[in-house]
Amino acid sequence: MSHYTKHAIAILKEQGFRITRPRKLVLELLDEAATALSAYEIKDALDAAGEKVDTVSVYRILECFDQQGLIHRVMSSGKVKKCLLEDESHCQLKQKEHCHHLLICQRCQRIEEVHCSGIDALVQSLQSQLSFKIEAHHLEFTGLCQRCQTAEREDKD
Repeated sequence: MSHYTKHAIAILKEQGFRITRPRKLVLELLDEAATALSAYEIKDALDAAGEKVDTVSVYRILECFDQQGLIHRVMSSGKVKKCLLEDESHCQLKQKEHCHHLLICQRCQRIEEVHCSGIDALVQSLQSQLSFKIEAHHLEFTGLCQRCQTAEREDKD
């Protein structure tokens, strides 16, 4: 069992959730995924592995994981990816404002989770300037990852 899966299971147990086989299987799938996955892609992968989990259950599992800060929703695609749990300074799991900033490669679909203190400063500034309490935000940047930039340059040569 991976570090992510162990850590996620510990968080779920701490919050009083049962660790069902489908929950564990979805955690493992998310951990192994190279890109973000949709609920249907998760269901298809479980079916292919001989595990029968209905689509509604997959959606409920993802909702639970989202509420516990174990995954990030990729707003532009409707897919989800695992949260980098091992670096709690990066993703503030215990804070209500558990935010995520994603770099999404348009070519290979790789998603990088990043934390940027400049964005935190922007949020603080907006709150004080506009007297608006920001409770959450979702920020996605699209472009090309380093590997795809290199491949693109090589394709041009």
